[in-house]
Amino acid sequence: MELPEPDPFDEHEFRAWRGFLRVHRTVMDELARRLERMHDLPLLQYGVLITLVSVPGRRLRMTDLADRVLTSPSGMTRAIARLSEEGLVEREQNSNDRRSVIVTMTSEGLRRLREAQATHHACVRELLFAGLEGDDLQRLATIFEHAMPGVLDEPVWPASSPIAR
Repeated sequence: MELPEPDPFDEHEFRAWRGFLRVHRTVMDELARRLERMHDLPLLQYGVLITLVSVPGRRLRMTDLADRVLTSPSGMTRAIARLSEEGLVEREQNSNDRRSVIVTMTSEGLRRLREAQATHHACVRELLFAGLEGDDLQRLATIFEHAMPGVLDEPVWPASSPIAR
């Protein structure tokens, strides 16, 4: 006996969801491939650098960094270890809380990030934005904001709990 699908998506929901998944996967996979090939910078490490460049002093507690980059503490530890070996970040024990570690982007980290950003921007423009016309880009941003308020304008994401709204 085959069980029926519970509360199935209607055609519009299904097409929107499938489109979102396919666009996300295509852009992220190609972006990861290009960053690795052209800059020897895995996507997670790029995420660390792009997050650090956006905070005061380019420094953040490692646990906060993991939250913002959306990775596990162990994944963050491995990423920071490699970035540190390459001289792109520095780690130091937090003087206010001896249990935590502060990660700071170095000038070499900023240089490598800026090089990689050119590839990042070109890839996203090519794979996502190039097919859009007129005010499509603004409408897309508006749609994302309507779907999950704060996703565009909150300075820190994820916000305290985007699900509990």
